[in-house]
Amino acid sequence: MKFLPVVFLFWIFMLTSPAYAVDGHELHKWSQAWKENNTPESRDAGSFAGYVLGFIDLHTDLSDSEIGIIKAPFFCPPRNTQTGQLLNAVAVYLDANPEKRRFTGSSLVASALWEAFPCD
Repeated sequence: MKFLPVVFLFWIFMLTSPAYAVDGHELHKWSQAWKENNTPESRDAGSFAGYVLGFIDLHTDLSDSEIGIIKAPFFCPPRNTQTGQLLNAVAVYLDANPEKRRFTGSSLVASALWEAFPCD
């Protein structure tokens, strides 16, 4: 029974928190934590990995031939591409393009993966 008030307070906090889009500055900060720790135990490192992998999952689902919302995929990594390679491609892109960090995180992830894994 003591657990119920804690859950209630958590949901009240979540409902009253402002919503915002992650920008490139925040994503870059997370990528730095990921590069330093390279483990999901760090909150920022985990946020980076979760954000990028969530984007990849959404892109994969939307470009699926059955769903077909995206007619052509934005990026095409080889089948044997490791998760770390995808995350590293985004981190390298953010490091190399500080002037673009003012854009949304999702647009930067798309740009990074398109540049690293172009479709033929």
